[in-house]
Amino acid sequence: MKKIRYIMLVVAIMALVISLAPVMSVSQTSPLYTHFVYMFAHANWMHWLINAWGLIMLHNLYNLQRLAVAYVVAVTLSFVYYPALPVLGASVFISFFTGFMIFWLYKKRRHVFWQVLALLIIGCFIPHIAAAYHIIMFVAGLIYNRIEWLKADYDIFTK
Repeated sequence: MKKIRYIMLVVAIMALVISLAPVMSVSQTSPLYTHFVYMFAHANWMHWLINAWGLIMLHNLYNLQRLAVAYVVAVTLSFVYYPALPVLGASVFISFFTGFMIFWLYKKRRHVFWQVLALLIIGCFIPHIAAAYHIIMFVAGLIYNRIEWLKADYDIFTK
């Protein structure tokens, strides 16, 4: 129950910075600090609402280590790839954690698995959405899931 309270607080804070979106978005010409904050800003209330809903729905997956990995990957990605339009929004975290849980969805909730993949693919064709960011973060989450799984498997055999 504690996690949901923290997520609700973060979501509320993100609502407060909606007006700062122009100075928080990352692009090829943006200041250095934007690479570290772009995922907390949103273009408008609808953008914030969609991302807030996604963050809240995935709250059970969060722990400090996973959040740190998602953040580092998102920051690194912002230095490596610049789409035509500025990028902002928490959907990079949502994509990471969606990729993280995709194996579980495939095993336990096959219909949701197909819906998630369909949304990811459809999102690639919607204007003003950083499709490459979503796909790269999705794959990063998928890879990180396998790393955690291998680490847990290794820990079982070494004890």
